[in-house]
Parts: sequence; C-alpha cells; structure tokens
Amino acid sequence: MKRTILFVLCITLTHAVLSQTFVRDAENGDANAQYRLGKMYERADRMPKDIQKAIYWYEKAAEQNQQDAIMALAELYYYGVEVEKNNTKALKYMKIAAENKNYEAYFCLGQMYSQGMGVDKDIRKGFNFYKIAADKGEIAKAQFLVGSMLFEGNGVEKNIPMGINYIKLAFQNGHPTAMDYWKQHKLWEYEE
Repeated sequence: MKRTILFVLCITLTHAVLSQTFVRDAENGDANAQYRLGKMYERADRMPKDIQKAIYWYEKAAEQNQQDAIMALAELYYYGVEVEKNNTKALKYMKIAAENKNYEAYFCLGQMYSQGMGVDKDIRKGFNFYKIAADKGEIAKAQFLVGSMLFEGNGVEKNIPMGINYIKLAFQNGHPTAMDYWKQHKLWEYEE
C-alpha cells in the first residue's frame, strides 16, 4: 500500500514539474513549449481543460511560425468542435499551413473551396487543392475525391482512366469507401 501511494505521489510530482517546465519555457517565448502547453490545455493533459488558454498559447506559437500550432488553430476553427466554427480564421490558418507543405491543410482547403465555406464556391480550385493533397501528401480521402471527380466529370474535365487510377490509389491507401465506389460503378468494366 505504501509503495502504491509513493508511486502515485512520484507520478503526480513528475507531472507537476513537467507542467511547470512547459509554462516557464512558454512564458520565455519557446514556440514548441507554447504549442505543447496549448495542447495540454486543449486535451486536459496535466492542465485543466481550458480552450481559451489553448488558443492563446497556439496563437503565441503560431506568431513564431510553429507549424503544429498553426494547424491546431486551423482545425479548431475549421471543425468548430470546442470553439465556434469560424471559416475566415480557418481559411487564414489553413493557407499558412498549406504554404508550409501541410497536405491535410491542402485537403481542407479543397473542402472549403468545393463547398463554398468562407469563400466563393469554386469546384475547380477545390479540385486543385485536393490534387496536391492526393499527389504530394498521398492522402487517401483526397485521392478518392480526385478520382471520383475525374471519373464523373464533376467540376473538371471527365477522365475515366485517370479517375480509376486515383480510386485504386485511395483503396490501396485505406480509404473506406473506395471499394464500394468501385463496385457500385463497376469500374472493372473500364479497365483494359
């Protein structure tokens, strides 16, 4: 019993010391510590859950071009799970993340343009963002969307062979509905 109490006490003390180290480093301007502290507040990891403090520290880190913090802000505003959804802020941070080669951000930009979320709807521009995420980021959901858009000619010039290739890639990379799409549209009939 004493060992268990001692062990729990040591763990608690270790967490408290680590938390204070992040706080100190974040307050001293360390962008990585600022990001980590934001994540701790967002997830209630060694800190009480406080989304406003998380955003504060993410913004501090993002001002120093800390990539994970930029994407964290983009996702918070894009999905609007714990904060009010804000397409303008989401777009701002997604563009910064995409400029820094974050391919998930390219995918989200594709969604925003394809659906007109905070921007004028532009399916072609959305397709171009999806294609970057599909080709350079090898993101399966982007590969699937590129493939289905090409196969159906949805907002882009119809290209059945190229569409099929992207759908195959999406399936190989684990997209859950690529095989269903393959069967539903009998894509094997188009192969040579």
